[in-house]
Amino acid sequence: MTQVHADVAAALQERTEQVMLHLARRAREVTGSRLLCAGGGVAMNCVAIGKIIREGLFDEVFVPPAPGDSGTAIGAAIAAHLDLTGAIPSGVAHACYLGPCYDGYQPGAVLAPGLTARRVSDPAGFLAARLAEGMIAGLFQGRLEAGPRALGNRSILASPLPPDVTARLNAAVKFREPFRPFAPVVLADKAADYFQLTQPSPYMSVAVPVTGRARRTIPAIVHANDTARVQTLTPGQNPFLVGMLRRFADRTGVPVLINTSLNVKGKPICGTPQMALECLASSGLDGLMLGGGWWVTR
Repeated sequence: MTQVHADVAAALQERTEQVMLHLARRAREVTGSRLLCAGGGVAMNCVAIGKIIREGLFDEVFVPPAPGDSGTAIGAAIAAHLDLTGAIPSGVAHACYLGPCYDGYQPGAVLAPGLTARRVSDPAGFLAARLAEGMIAGLFQGRLEAGPRALGNRSILASPLPPDVTARLNAAVKFREPFRPFAPVVLADKAADYFQLTQPSPYMSVAVPVTGRARRTIPAIVHANDTARVQTLTPGQNPFLVGMLRRFADRTGVPVLINTSLNVKGKPICGTPQMALECLASSGLDGLMLGGGWWVTR
């Protein structure tokens, strides 16, 4: 990106933030509501959403996991159900894992040349140990996330502690520009130690300022503007990832991991086990944990 392009992008971002703040203030003035739901592709602008939250206009600002075009099908299905039955379908609120699931998948018969798989008895503890050792690993489990962001079922995970971790991720795993930042996932009850966050952020929808502790201990997740696009996690959201984060914290003292989508530049998020295995084979991932406790390496 040239300096001219960077300046234009910065100006567009600043203007977008101003417009979104104006609209949020106007919504508060007109409705009197202390709750705001932001939708559409513009709601993916996590910096602007963070500024709306810090403005203090609302008790909570909610952004669904698929606020843009990819969420239209979900909204249409809910609307059709409501029209036909007069009731909103159950199980929709706070649900983000809505895609296909491949429980019971057996990787052995279709592994590409050079890949080996073994079953581990304690997947969460095993993966936490590998990440604490500095490995970068893929995680493929449960249902596919709705929306464009990795929320713990189709993820690439890494410890934020090694000083070279972002360079390794960008150069050898994601194959993207070196300036691109990575988002952290944190146990919700520990989030305040690292992030200046006044509400839950389960879908990586908010960029918030980091604390001094985060700057000192995990600078890999701090953006150039001193913020991070954080995902807070509770046991009800993703029990496996919470358990693994706790085990990682037991080993390192840090309940935070880098979490990015399970794919490489130019490729869609890995929706099937075979796609995940191809991602492992073609990138610098050190390993892949498949649901059911299969650890696959090159």
